[in-house]
Amino acid sequence: MKFDLKNVDKFTTELTFTSTPKEYEDAVEKAYERTKHKYEVQGFRKGKVPRKVIEKTYGDGVFFEDALTELADRAYVEALNDHPEIHLYGEPNLELNSFVDGVVIGKITLKVLPEPVLGAYKGLTVSTILNEFDPAMVDAELKHAQMHHTHSHPMPDKVSENGDIVVIDFTGSTDGVEFEGGKATDYELELGSHSFIDTFEEQLIGHKAGDHVTVNVTFPVDYGAKTLAGKKAVFECDVKSVNVKHVPEIDDELAKHVGDFATLDEWKKDIEAQLRHEIDHRNESAKEDAIIAAIVDNSKVDLPDEVIEQQLDAVMKDLTNRLAYQGMRIEDYAHYIGTTLEKLREERRDDAIRIAKTRQILEAIIRAEDITVSDAEIDEQIAEIAKMSNKTLQEYKKSMDSRRLDYIYSDILMAKLMKMLVANNTVIPTKDGEGAKKSTAKKSTKATEKAETKAPAKTTKKVAEKKESATKKPEKVESKKATAKTETKKPATKTAKATAEKKTATTAKKTATKKTTK
Repeated sequence: MKFDLKNVDKFTTELTFTSTPKEYEDAVEKAYERTKHKYEVQGFRKGKVPRKVIEKTYGDGVFFEDALTELADRAYVEALNDHPEIHLYGEPNLELNSFVDGVVIGKITLKVLPEPVLGAYKGLTVSTILNEFDPAMVDAELKHAQMHHTHSHPMPDKVSENGDIVVIDFTGSTDGVEFEGGKATDYELELGSHSFIDTFEEQLIGHKAGDHVTVNVTFPVDYGAKTLAGKKAVFECDVKSVNVKHVPEIDDELAKHVGDFATLDEWKKDIEAQLRHEIDHRNESAKEDAIIAAIVDNSKVDLPDEVIEQQLDAVMKDLTNRLAYQGMRIEDYAHYIGTTLEKLREERRDDAIRIAKTRQILEAIIRAEDITVSDAEIDEQIAEIAKMSNKTLQEYKKSMDSRRLDYIYSDILMAKLMKMLVANNTVIPTKDGEGAKKSTAKKSTKATEKAETKAPAKTTKKVAEKKESATKKPEKVESKKATAKTETKKPATKTAKATAEKKTATTAKKTATKKTTK
């Protein structure tokens, strides 16, 4: 089969192919063998109808589209194998130019990504904030465990005071109208915790179960929910019980209870070991991120709008999923922070562009360095997973689908890439405030956290926690772990064939326009 490639513009290439009558006849035969089970003709069992009978019954062109797809797949695979420099995105589009005397001329329009212009990716010196172990971290973990195992019990006729937990039902209103997020039942509020705004908690001191308390507060002018910022509000509260906290001592008994440790010292050593491991892991990620950021800044990438929009879709989907996991709809989140879904999406455009650029640049480095993954390396990782499941390698592989294999392939590939980049670049550690670059996203998140942690009600208080996690950028995950699969190629025939089967065949059936000439 003959084929020709022509660049239309930097994002579009046309693949024109011409088949001989013999190649077309072979394609029709293959189409018949693949689809003959679909046809029913009286007197024949399904799947046993001869080709000529099907053509006579359903028409001479019954297998034309499937044959055209077969030819397009072949041209597509051959072209990609002969031109590994072509990197695709989106769906290809197939058109029939002509069909005369068994000669098929077709055109496949390919959406292509230009090769990134890589800047220096070795020999760089970058700086980033790295964490150090502090013994105070162990104390903080002990305090956290202590609070986690703190419990409370109601005290009849107890008059509430700071440190007590009051269980209340409340309804909030402004100008006599209830507002969203201002109502809760059986809410446990620790007095003196400063969980709520203004003097809310102070007004509940000195009461006991059965009391009704009217609480008057004013929302801060910088409050997160713009519809409430600066407004006066009234909360009608019913005190259902006053509970006294029991805080356990941090001692050997608590150590035995939380982790079956013999002594408090043994527990402390275990906490320290885990903290040091987590710090090492975070620092390793920080180094990798700093190197990647420097490489991206040094390189140039042309991206079509379609790729950016697709990445933006992924960013918004990730945000939507994380909010949903925390029980919140993205529409409610947008409303709460005083914006719209459209603006929320636009605010994340720069993130999406950065992620898409990072992906293309890392894949270009993988190609430049010829980093590959062998079957033996994949089997080695699968064997480790299988061992944890008490299965043999072969038993576990039988239960795996192609997506899982792709993930393992990508994971190994990215690990090898990052190992190479870390080994060939220098990272200078800095402490917070010593000049390392900080992202504006982190600053804005902290500012928002400060403004919203003093909320008036259970639902609005939770939003502050949700917002902090929801606004964290997904760049690290997106740009590293999910990078390798898109255009990083396994052995060429395997990748091209898989892509052709998934994309070209489907597209051919949907978009082929029959321009037949008899």
